[in-house]
Amino acid sequence: MCPNRFRDSALDAAHRGWHVFPLRPNSKTPAINNWPHEATIDEDRIKTLWPRNSRRNIGIATGPSDLHVLDLDTRHDRDGVDTLYQLAASVAARASLITFAVATPHGRHLYYGVPAGMRLPNTASRIGAGIDSRGHGGYVVAPGSRIGPDSYRIVSARPPVMLPDWLVELLAPPPLSPPSLVSNPPYSLDAYLNAIVAAETHKVRTAELGVRNITLFRASFTLGRLVAGGELDQLLIRDALAAAAQGHIGIQNFTTREMFRTITSGLAIGANRPRRLTRRR
Repeated sequence: MCPNRFRDSALDAAHRGWHVFPLRPNSKTPAINNWPHEATIDEDRIKTLWPRNSRRNIGIATGPSDLHVLDLDTRHDRDGVDTLYQLAASVAARASLITFAVATPHGRHLYYGVPAGMRLPNTASRIGAGIDSRGHGGYVVAPGSRIGPDSYRIVSARPPVMLPDWLVELLAPPPLSPPSLVSNPPYSLDAYLNAIVAAETHKVRTAELGVRNITLFRASFTLGRLVAGGELDQLLIRDALAAAAQGHIGIQNFTTREMFRTITSGLAIGANRPRRLTRRR
């Protein structure tokens, strides 16, 4: 084994513009304090942090590296890879997930670029079972690291693509503002909710072919927030969305199964951001 392998892996990551710091040997734990500020792309500093015979693993600070990394877990019947592909198919029929990818001991890391200054936080199962992510304030174990007999290895070396808009929307934190308020509406709150449902189902019913899936997903997401807030009944909303999408069945291979999969995904993710409508006093 080459004694410089870990250092070389750290330098390779730095050459890609990714800020690295050492992890303890055979571990995911940082080997230094204040790693968010100590992570570096400076070669001399890296050679100091990884002496010639060092076996320290490599961490990549995702925030300063302008990265957001999806951590897909395939253990314990939680296949994050399958979940992500189903989600991508639900929101955009032609969505591509091809990007820089690393095989991990328990799944896969997908690396995506984000614009400088975008601060998407770390997430845990926000967008689906078996899918975590690392962004601002987080780090991932870099390729070239080892834990026991397992290694982190590059399986797709293409440069990271920019994080797709639909993933940005799903990974963004819920708004910190208080629940939506309706102050003295000119009609009842039930009528207001009915108008929201009517507007979203109309979008689904009249969606063009190229945006059919994303329209159905977004409508399911929007109404799923209100379901989670206790404003709407989930079964009634599922039926309303299915009825609105029924006219698309059989057109360009759009199936009933795909329709319900999209609705289920949207409602489930919307449930992570409950929305309540209350009257101002």
